[in-house]
Amino acid sequence: MGRSSLPWQPVDRTPPAFERRCIRAGPLRRPVHAALPFTSLLIGTLAALTACGDLTDRGVVARAGDWALTEERLAELLVLAQPFPLDSVPVGELVDHWVAAAAMSQRAAAGDSLLGSEALEAAVWAVRREAILAADREQRLGGGVVVTPAEAEAVHREGALRLVAQVFQRAGPEMSSSMLLQQQRTADRLLQEIADGGSWIDAVAESEDEASKPSGGVMGLFGPGELPSTLDRVTFRLEPGQVSPVTQSSQGFHIIYRPTFPEVEFQFIGLLRERRLAEADAAAAQDERTARSFAVVPGGAAVLARIAEDPAAWLESRQPLATWEARADAAGDPLASHPAGQLTAGMIARDFHFVPPQALAQWAETGQEQLEDLITDVGTRALRIADAAARGMSLDPVLDESFFMAHADRMEYWTRTLALGGADGPSRDALARHMAGIVSREEPTRVMSPLFEAWLLERVDTRVRKRGMLAAIVQARAALESAGGTTGTP
Repeated sequence: MGRSSLPWQPVDRTPPAFERRCIRAGPLRRPVHAALPFTSLLIGTLAALTACGDLTDRGVVARAGDWALTEERLAELLVLAQPFPLDSVPVGELVDHWVAAAAMSQRAAAGDSLLGSEALEAAVWAVRREAILAADREQRLGGGVVVTPAEAEAVHREGALRLVAQVFQRAGPEMSSSMLLQQQRTADRLLQEIADGGSWIDAVAESEDEASKPSGGVMGLFGPGELPSTLDRVTFRLEPGQVSPVTQSSQGFHIIYRPTFPEVEFQFIGLLRERRLAEADAAAAQDERTARSFAVVPGGAAVLARIAEDPAAWLESRQPLATWEARADAAGDPLASHPAGQLTAGMIARDFHFVPPQALAQWAETGQEQLEDLITDVGTRALRIADAAARGMSLDPVLDESFFMAHADRMEYWTRTLALGGADGPSRDALARHMAGIVSREEPTRVMSPLFEAWLLERVDTRVRKRGMLAAIVQARAALESAGGTTGTP
C-alpha cells in the first residue's frame, strides 16, 4: 500500500524520514467499460467481491481470515480500474490494499480498539519519533544556533543555498501515454496562467505535491547537487523572482520558482537555522559515538541485508546490530542520563517499513560499507532517543494530542468507509463498495501508516497467492482485448 503505482491519490501522508508516495493514475476511460459485454454482470458481482472461497486456494488471489478475493473478482476490478497497468507490482499493491482493509474490518469486528494504546503507538510511531529527535536536538544545541535577518538575506543574495518552491504534476512509467500527455498539458496550462499574471498560490493549489502545498509549494533550502540533477540545473539558473519552464523528471512535471527574499524571509531564516542546526548535530554525533564507543556488531551488515528482504519478519527481533556504552562522569561512573544501549534488528525493521520496495531491494544488494553507514545513522538516532528518555524529556502535550487527533481522524474515515460501526458490524459489502469506488476514482482513500498496517496483519491470518494474481491479470487482459479496449500499460 501507499506506493507509487496505486491508481488513487491519497489525501494524507505518512510523515517523516522514510516516505512513501502514491501516484494518481488519471481519470477513468468509461467508454472502454461501456463496450464490455459483461458490464451488468460486473456491477452485480462486485457486491460479492469478498465472498468466501472453498477450502482450497484454487481460484483465490488473497485471503484475510475467512474472507477471500477471487481471481475472477480481481479481474473485474482491474477492468473497472482502466487505464491501469496490468503488471504484477501495481496489481500486487491493489491486492495488498484489499488485504489490509479486510484485516481492519475483521479486527474491528473481533473487538480490537483501533484507537487503543497499541494501535495508536503503531500509527504515530514515525511522526512521534521525529518530533522527539527534533526536540532533543533543539534542547541540546538550539541555544547556540542563531540566524539574523541580515545574515539570512546575505545568504539568499549570494545564492549558494537556494529556497525553491514548485508546482508539480505526477508522472511515471506506470502511466499510459495519454495520461502522461494529460499531466504535461496541465503543467503547461498552469505555467501559462502564471505567465499571464496569475497567482503562484492559485497554481500551487493544483499541485500534486501534498507535502509542499501548505507552505506555498516550498520544497526546502538546497545547495548545489542536493536536488535531482534535472531540477538542480534548473534551480541554479534561476534569479530571485524567476519561474522555470515546465521541467520533466522521473517523478513528473515541475514548475520551479525561486522567490525573492521579502516573499520568504521568515521561511528562509527558519530553514537556514534548521540546516545549521543539523550540521551542528552531525558534528556532535560523531563526537558522541567516539565517546560512547559506538560500534557496528560483526555481521551486522549481513543481517541488515536480510532485514531489507522482509522487514515484517524482524519486527520482534532483539538481535543487536550496533552497541554503545554509557557516557561517564569525571569520576568514571556511568551517567544515568546517557545510558548504554543497542540498536536491534526490530528497531531498524520499523524504519524499513517506510521504505519503498525498490529501495529495499537496493539495500538488500548493496555493499557492506554502505550497510554499516546506514546502521550507524539509524543507531545514532536510537542513541539520541534513548538519552532523551533517560533525561525525562517529554513532548509538548499539545503536540502529542495532535498525533492522537490525526489518528482518530483516519479511523473516523475508515469506520465510515468500511462500516466498522454499523449495526451489522463490518461487512464484505462495505469492503466491496470501497474497492469499486477507489479503482473507479469515485472515492478517495487514505494510506495507512505502514506500522499500523503491520499491527493489523499480525492479528489476522492473511496470505496472497501470486499465481492467482497473475491469473487475474490474464483474465483482465483477455476481457479488455475481446471488448476492443486498451490496458493501462504505456
